[in-house]
Amino acid sequence: MLTPQAWIIRILFGGLLGMLGQGLRTVSGLKKMYDAASQQGCSFKAAFETSRLMISLFIGFIAGALAVLAMDTGTAEWTPGRQEILTLIGAGYAGADFIESFIARYIPKNDPPSGAADGGGRESQAERDVPAIG
Repeated sequence: MLTPQAWIIRILFGGLLGMLGQGLRTVSGLKKMYDAASQQGCSFKAAFETSRLMISLFIGFIAGALAVLAMDTGTAEWTPGRQEILTLIGAGYAGADFIESFIARYIPKNDPPSGAADGGGRESQAERDVPAIG
């Protein structure tokens, strides 16, 4: 039987590897964002949102944590091998995409009311045209 400390360590381990997988996924997203910003004549710094990156990495953490919970390790003394590590990284890479799709489908966006006189809260044309990080 696993102790609570062993569960916490496994969840953190899976989450960190999932975050690594999502980090690998964001590299291509950042490159696309840089290219799109350059084509539109705006700076990468203006297009980049730190909060979006942090949320993306957190979603990768969740995907990795869920994957490690789904793994049947069978013993309290678990030493992950290369295959388990790559599986958890892959879970962060692919699982984050699944979770983001689920969020986009079932959680409505907070669109501002149409016809707002000052356009407050609306994203700029550059923000709409620049692809997401992941």
